[in-house]
Amino acid sequence: MTEAQMELAVTRLIRRLGLEEPEEEVILLLTDEVLDAEGELLLYLGMESLEERFLPKVVELAGLFYQRDAAELGESLLRAESYSEGQISQSRQYLSLSEYRAGLSEVLESLARYRRVSC
Repeated sequence: MTEAQMELAVTRLIRRLGLEEPEEEVILLLTDEVLDAEGELLLYLGMESLEERFLPKVVELAGLFYQRDAAELGESLLRAESYSEGQISQSRQYLSLSEYRAGLSEVLESLARYRRVSC
């Protein structure tokens, strides 16, 4: 992945996760997640390098990796949140690790037709 593609992927990932002005440490983590996602797709697809058309899938997978890592650190990301004012009520739902695994399988299965398998 070129430097320009990496910057674009991290920027898209920040926007996708809804992070506003992330700290340098978070940006480094996101960069690592993008590299991990690229590596995972290269292994799955059996390719030496990814074409630019796969960049959205790299970002999607990196988002899942970030959510997984945040959940393992006890910083689970919200899936849904609701609040009402009459008789005050608040509800939060977090994504589980099994939902992250299902998301990973879904991304990889969507790319199965591009997979190069050799004997």
